[in-house]
Amino acid sequence: MARQATGAAPDAHDGWIVVETLAEPPDGDAGPVGTVVAKDGRAKDWTALSRAVGSKRIADAARAMTAFVAASGEDAAETVPGLHGPLRAVAVPGPRKAVHGVMLYAGDDSDAPPPLVVGYDWSSSRRQFAFTPGIAGVTGREPASKLAAPAFELFDHADDADSAMYLLVALLDAEPGTRWDGTVALRTPRGARPLRNAVRTVLDTSSADDASRYVDTVSHALAISLRADELVVAGPSVEAFALRSLTRNSPTAIALIDTERVRVVRWLTDPVENILWKGQVDQRDTPHPSDIARIVSAYRQMHEWADHRTEIPGVRLRRVDGGWTVVDLRATRVPGQRFLMVEFQPVGFSDEDDPVPPTDTGYPGRGPRRRSS
Repeated sequence: MARQATGAAPDAHDGWIVVETLAEPPDGDAGPVGTVVAKDGRAKDWTALSRAVGSKRIADAARAMTAFVAASGEDAAETVPGLHGPLRAVAVPGPRKAVHGVMLYAGDDSDAPPPLVVGYDWSSSRRQFAFTPGIAGVTGREPASKLAAPAFELFDHADDADSAMYLLVALLDAEPGTRWDGTVALRTPRGARPLRNAVRTVLDTSSADDASRYVDTVSHALAISLRADELVVAGPSVEAFALRSLTRNSPTAIALIDTERVRVVRWLTDPVENILWKGQVDQRDTPHPSDIARIVSAYRQMHEWADHRTEIPGVRLRRVDGGWTVVDLRATRVPGQRFLMVEFQPVGFSDEDDPVPPTDTGYPGRGPRRRSS
């Protein structure tokens, strides 16, 4: 039988249940540890194990095994009456939290390979994704030495920009104690792969110290490869191709800016060249500190609908090799949205000294939140 567009065998998902264990603290003995978010390669709507499995005997064993794997990080297997093969439990690690999920197999094939499921984190303060090496299996590319990426790199791997935008907005707006799920079409060498995302957001104090004013808000997540027919997308629009073609031979770059966070969330063209963007090396803002106030003021005014367009000339952007690239910014409000379409027009260079130390954390936007006293 021919392989599907995702690159997985047609029956690779059969018998597998994906349980998220993202809540902090876990539900404990009073209830099930985690909830089912995918079964047989299909999305499930945060379903209890008892409903997903049906058999009470198997569900009880699955709950106990999930609790063990979530606490230990070790895979497990157990013979359960009513199953032809052993009940298997495979841990899905995360980059910061030990276990993001557990894959349970309750089918007849004791050698059935597990589906592609990886854990990742989103840091609100860094505006950055953190992955595990397993992300290479999902994207279908060679493992990368850098397991972190800024927000706008999400769209480099997305086959459907709209679904990627839904995920990014959900992460930007996430508050501690909330959860979100949605499916993104991921671009792979073998075609579009439906990737279900289950996300829970927590307040993380692990990196806070006396010198830090902020506590990070971290979204722990699972990315689950689904069957090919779980998502049908049209792919990039003619307008997107036209925009890229229009600017390909021009130094002008265009990006979407989130007015609440004052951050680039998506490049519509190639970015301005040789710029040290926030989060790539450290947390300093990319613009010169003297330019930050007028950028924020202009964006805030547009966010409140006081203006629909504005121009901000002479903004200095920190270069990778030192010094500054000077750009003129022209911003236009996207109707009905919280985003601005901003054109970056390079107009020159500056070699003035950089007054910001590498330890500076930059303008925080709406977050991260201050640590409560």
